[in-house]
Amino acid sequence: MKRGWQAAVAVLLVVFAFFAFESLRLSLRDALGPGPGFFPFWLSVAGGVLAVVLLVQLHRESESEPLNFDRAGLRGVAMVLAGLIVATALLEVLGFRIAMLLLLVYLLVALGVRNWIAIGLVAVAGSFGVFHVFSGLLKVQLP
Repeated sequence: MKRGWQAAVAVLLVVFAFFAFESLRLSLRDALGPGPGFFPFWLSVAGGVLAVVLLVQLHRESESEPLNFDRAGLRGVAMVLAGLIVATALLEVLGFRIAMLLLLVYLLVALGVRNWIAIGLVAVAGSFGVFHVFSGLLKVQLP
């Protein structure tokens, strides 16, 4: 199992290195501040550092306590991935606000949140609020 984790982390390192390289093709700065490559580059660097930390942990770990996959955790990951795929497919049809509202409600319920007031507040703030921040304040067009 340890070799599988090491292989997965190695693949992540390659992916992060690729994204860092590709983001360097964009400018990191422009006249107004961070350029289009700034956040992808630094997110790739952060992901690479976290992957190296995981590799060190795997190297230090004894064989008596291998890392195991948890079925509940795997189920959560699959549900999040399914929600993201459906939201991506619905984005052009329903628009950003409605697609994100439905995605946030789905994710919160799927991951175990049962307070419907909190679900409603987070979903509305995360969909309509984010849309208005991007379109009104930042002047970025969203679908």
